[in-house]
Amino acid sequence: MRNISILLATALVFITQATEADARPRPTAPAAGNRRLDCIMGRAVDLDPHKMQDASEVRYEGAFPFALFLPARPARYTPTPSPTDDPEPVDPATRILDDPGKLAADMQMPFRRVVDLWPERVEMIGEIPGTSLVRLFIISEIGSRKGTAQLFMTRAADAASLDLENVYQGACRVSSSVSH
Repeated sequence: MRNISILLATALVFITQATEADARPRPTAPAAGNRRLDCIMGRAVDLDPHKMQDASEVRYEGAFPFALFLPARPARYTPTPSPTDDPEPVDPATRILDDPGKLAADMQMPFRRVVDLWPERVEMIGEIPGTSLVRLFIISEIGSRKGTAQLFMTRAADAASLDLENVYQGACRVSSSVSH
């Protein structure tokens, strides 16, 4: 598992860093089939953004089932959009399938922004109505052959204000080419 500080840094980079365009016509992400992620999430209870914490140093509470569905998509030939760009259209089939612990119950569906770069990573944002917060999801450490991935989820207002009391991380089993 990645160092939790690296995951927090990845979240910050996603929110703030612009990606330069590459004019060469090559796929920026290969085609991906339907994907269902069945995850067990834990809430981080002792994050310290001022320390480089190893994953083994972070304590988690709970074991919350959480499932997402990502629909099939063709190969991507466009550059990765900058977080400041207008969001690309989101396939409405992209959704939370199961959230019995209500970890993302505050989030409005459908997702506002999805950058699907499977098998490298997937970045997703959902709006939280009545607030200036968004719910940020990052799917990483995708092991296509093993059918595994890691899911990071938190609330954020901007790059400097991740909600450290609401950070969840978990291991996921990935099922491919399933219909929903």
